[in-house]
Amino acid sequence: MSQVPIQYFNLMEENYSKYGLSVIQLIQIGKFYELWHEPDVPSIQQAYSQAELLVESSIRSRSLGVTPPIEQVASLLDMRIISPGKRSLLQMGFPIYSLTTYLSTLLDKGWTIIVIDELATGKSGPKQRAVSRIYSPSCNLEDCSELSYVISIYFKDDLLGITLFSAMNGHSIMFPVYWVDRDKVARLLINYRIKEVVIRADSEANSGILNKIYDLLIGWNLFPSEPNARIEVMGETLTSTPGLSCYLSYRYENDNKEWLLLHIYLGVNEEWFNKNYQEYTLSKIFQSTWTEDVNQANIISLLGTLQFIKDRNPNLIKNLQLPECYSSVVSPLNLILCNRAEYQLDLLPKKGKLGGLLNLVDYCSTAMGKRLLKFSLLNPITDYSELNLRYEEIATFKQLLDKQIFDNSELKQIKDLSSLHRQWAICASSDTTLPPKKLSQIYHSYLSANKLIGSLLPLLRLTPSVGPQLESLIGEIDRFFQVDNLSGDFKDILQPTDNLTNLLVQRQTLKAQLTEWAEQTSNIVFQDTISIKAEYFSKEGYAFSILSKKLAKLERYLANTPVTDPLIIILGKRGSHHIITSPAILKVSIEFNLLEEQVNIYVKQTYNGELKRLYFSYSELFLPLENMISRLDVALSGAIVSTKFNYTRPCLLTTDPKARGLIETINLRHPLIEQLNTQEECVAHDISLGDKGMLVFSVNGAGKSTLLRAIGVNVILAQAGMYVAADSFKLRPYHYLITRILGGDDLHKGQGTFEVEMRDLSTILKLANYNSLILGDEICHGTEVSSGLAILAATIERLTAARTSFVLSTHLHQVCSLIDSPVRYYHLSVIQREDLGIIYERKLKPGPGPSQYGIEVMGHIINDREFYTDALKYRELINWKSPPLRPRSKSSSLTVFRPSKYNSKVFIDSCEICGAPAEAIHHIKPKRLYGAFNLSRRSNLVPVCSSCHLDIHRNKISILGWKRTPAHKKLYWVYLNESLDS
Repeated sequence: MSQVPIQYFNLMEENYSKYGLSVIQLIQIGKFYELWHEPDVPSIQQAYSQAELLVESSIRSRSLGVTPPIEQVASLLDMRIISPGKRSLLQMGFPIYSLTTYLSTLLDKGWTIIVIDELATGKSGPKQRAVSRIYSPSCNLEDCSELSYVISIYFKDDLLGITLFSAMNGHSIMFPVYWVDRDKVARLLINYRIKEVVIRADSEANSGILNKIYDLLIGWNLFPSEPNARIEVMGETLTSTPGLSCYLSYRYENDNKEWLLLHIYLGVNEEWFNKNYQEYTLSKIFQSTWTEDVNQANIISLLGTLQFIKDRNPNLIKNLQLPECYSSVVSPLNLILCNRAEYQLDLLPKKGKLGGLLNLVDYCSTAMGKRLLKFSLLNPITDYSELNLRYEEIATFKQLLDKQIFDNSELKQIKDLSSLHRQWAICASSDTTLPPKKLSQIYHSYLSANKLIGSLLPLLRLTPSVGPQLESLIGEIDRFFQVDNLSGDFKDILQPTDNLTNLLVQRQTLKAQLTEWAEQTSNIVFQDTISIKAEYFSKEGYAFSILSKKLAKLERYLANTPVTDPLIIILGKRGSHHIITSPAILKVSIEFNLLEEQVNIYVKQTYNGELKRLYFSYSELFLPLENMISRLDVALSGAIVSTKFNYTRPCLLTTDPKARGLIETINLRHPLIEQLNTQEECVAHDISLGDKGMLVFSVNGAGKSTLLRAIGVNVILAQAGMYVAADSFKLRPYHYLITRILGGDDLHKGQGTFEVEMRDLSTILKLANYNSLILGDEICHGTEVSSGLAILAATIERLTAARTSFVLSTHLHQVCSLIDSPVRYYHLSVIQREDLGIIYERKLKPGPGPSQYGIEVMGHIINDREFYTDALKYRELINWKSPPLRPRSKSSSLTVFRPSKYNSKVFIDSCEICGAPAEAIHHIKPKRLYGAFNLSRRSNLVPVCSSCHLDIHRNKISILGWKRTPAHKKLYWVYLNESLDS
């Protein structure tokens, strides 16, 4: 094997040990980048299913086959693999200029890209090569609408130190969390696009620590929970060696089908625990005295992050802003979304499915605005003044849009300044150069931002210092750079100076001399001025080009004519032309090249120096400017959405800190449902959640879950500072939103449906207070009826006692007769007609509604008359057995039931015969026996359910009337097959 492949594969082995199994190593060969593979060499990579990886390595079955990286990349980029000559070496490649085209595709699939470039030594002999760049999914400064993050986790007993870092804007946050509170972190992580996970632990390599890591990451959706998920792994076999510090590398797709890289380092550098080392290192990196009072676990996590980033690109840890340090993962200023409410309420789009709420309400024009909108939606707030300010900003933009005097054209011209400023910061602290094209994007973004601020300053409360500082910065850029040339030739980007002008004049003189020689020679030999041209060639420098068929004539002329420089040197051929020179031309070309180099050095040094000066002079402007643009973009998006979908401004009620959360809304709609389901009109609801909770009953499919989601989604919109889908929406902000809408078991934790329900119910009971909103769909449906009823009744009692706002849906009508709490009962109405079947009216009406309906709904879905008849028969058989009478509650709150239309003192409460929710009033004696005047006396009326009412009219039950007992009056009734004396 030749020297180059040996160098390539030696570097590959070294890079595997440093960066993990995801390495794609590209080597420059001329004008191409190539990827090589030795098919006969055993792979150090393995693959297992998730289930296999979670068991002891000694009892695993054989690993799954691993597709070589070269084959995966060739398939991904739709390229061909070749095996040149007789060598057993597989190769693929692409032109150097195509790297930026393919880079994002490779990074999105979880690859780490190592680029090996040829070195320009100026010496003859074999090419020298070295690693020039390393790109990893989280260490990449390419344009992206969503920032990529690396999460670093340090395990220390039952405490976790956590750091999140984005290389794209230098933003980082750090916080501790105890093992028992680890589930809270999942709520935070949904805000961030995590591409790499770095874990460090003071532990020997063993299956115990690994399974603890796997369990943690599965709970945070950073590791696949599906047992059959495929996971590529490298170094995992080292875990069997006691006392050995090792590095493990994983590549896989999580449950959201996003590729992640996991790096596990078992063993931590001893010096990281030294306080002096910590203060010195962090003060040096953050360019300020490190005085943060942060616990040890967080410090190790932060150092681990910085080391990980430095190993890939040292420039990425330069000019960093200090991390945001928190003592807890939960902020008291936010509405906390519990039980994965963001997933249950479809806030985010699911891969392969219709978009979530975020996609519906996102009309932002900038990448910064889109990020802020997502963050606001996933982190609703409770601060009254900030919420009212956001509402007012939307209202201002609505007025401007209605008057058609404002649009988003300026915002659309603003690039991702957060990322561009970060690239500027790196270049200001290193020897790298910010591409002039990037400066052009920054400059034109500033122009648009300046126009935007100027037009909105009188209307909105904007930071007053941003506008003047921005105008000053724009003026300085204009003064030093030719902004119209920033996308053109590098030599033309500076405004003229005496030094630069002098160099350019000398260069132009030499260029003119060469052009004059070419034209004179062409005129003498060929009687024109175009046959010989003076041109610049990247490899040969300045030389003459001539058509190959005219070269012989030129040579004859020079041979037969006495000239001072008759020698022609042929440098090469380009198509139909030859490139020629002579000693005199070569001398001028060398002088020109030296001047060209001087110009380039001068321009580069001046350009970098001015950019560095401007950065450190104006860097304090950047973050306020980014925040202002993001905020304006989100407010304008909110105005567009509210106008397009007819949303209304929420009204915040009293700010008394002791006042309970509250919702009062008229014609509340579900934002997503009304846009997705256009075949039928969206039914709106009036909701009042204040001093009493709601229990909602309905036929299957009538819309209980939609109602719950509509409440939750609109509360989130309101507390995110946005308008809501309603005609009126009054709100006293909540601190907790706890949902239990999606049922099902948990395969990863081995928990059945009922266990998952009880786990969620435990969260509800722990967090239930006067600032909590509970939304539960069919709680306790996973167990038998008696236990479900008992647990549901106890839940309602607890929530009522805690003054919690809640809306619970259920099919367990019997609960109405069990509870004493002041709860309001509602049902979503349906209409049953013989010609049309069941019609979902979906209107929210008072009372529990009919108690038996499942078979009727089933009959319209399963077209099997015999099966339907059998089901009815068995239900009648079940209903024939009279359930035991339940004791009446002493303090039953009858005011929550409908008063009878016959007598306002009689309420449609529970059935006086069986105890089920009443649905009608029965007249004990008919009009012909009692007379019209006495027909509706209280003594002649009895609330009954539909089943008992039917039995009365079928003469199966006989009502004897109300009878007084020593304690209270009681209804006497008998089955007609029973003895009246019994």
